[in-house]
Amino acid sequence: MHRFFVKPEDINKDEGTAVISGEAVKHITRVLRLIRGDNMVIADGWGNSYLVEISALAKDKVLVNIVEALQEYREPPVKVVLAQALAKGEKMDYIVQKCTELGVSEIIPVVTERTVVKLDAEKAGDKILRWRKIARGAAEQSRRNFIPLIRKVSGLKEVLEGKNKETRCIFLWEQEREQGIKEVLRKAGSTKEVMIIVGPEGGFSEVEADLALSWGAVPVTLGPRILRTETAGLAALTIVLYELGDLGGRYE
Repeated sequence: MHRFFVKPEDINKDEGTAVISGEAVKHITRVLRLIRGDNMVIADGWGNSYLVEISALAKDKVLVNIVEALQEYREPPVKVVLAQALAKGEKMDYIVQKCTELGVSEIIPVVTERTVVKLDAEKAGDKILRWRKIARGAAEQSRRNFIPLIRKVSGLKEVLEGKNKETRCIFLWEQEREQGIKEVLRKAGSTKEVMIIVGPEGGFSEVEADLALSWGAVPVTLGPRILRTETAGLAALTIVLYELGDLGGRYE
């Protein structure tokens, strides 16, 4: 069933109604060609979702009646933050989309010593807006309860300084030969938040690796092959979620 995110303030639970506005209106009326009486699901981005029925359609909004509140939850059992070094071209678009589908909680675009992409304040702002739009669409498609938070572009030191002390920080490092993500997570035991740090096309420098380790990050390998930056984050996220019981098991 089609799913759309709606601003919490546009949902009136007392009256049992909601208003859908913005780009979703065009998709509902012109692409899907839904009509009065059709059903869909709306979510407020805070974990609440509702089965609704279209009551009226206008050029700039769609009015719906709430049929019932849904008891569904499709989020991972732990918070996973991806600190991803900026990648060239449309690779970041791909990373945001696919990691959202998998279940990432936050994405932090990171500038490193070997980052090729250079963004000024204006361009960085435009990119963040674009990535948030992509994350929203991917969250709707994958029927998530939350839209991942896309943070501002930051430096590696800023990311490390800003993480929670309890966060299990995984540092993808091509010079690590033995320790994998599975081993690190099992040694850590119960954890509520994991951060995955992924380098750019040219990898991290020795200085950056030393900095990350000094802040408690644990270096890990993804195996004998060198992965592209847009592949590494996806692979690491998949392993983390699988090991923590989110992928491949039973769900409601």
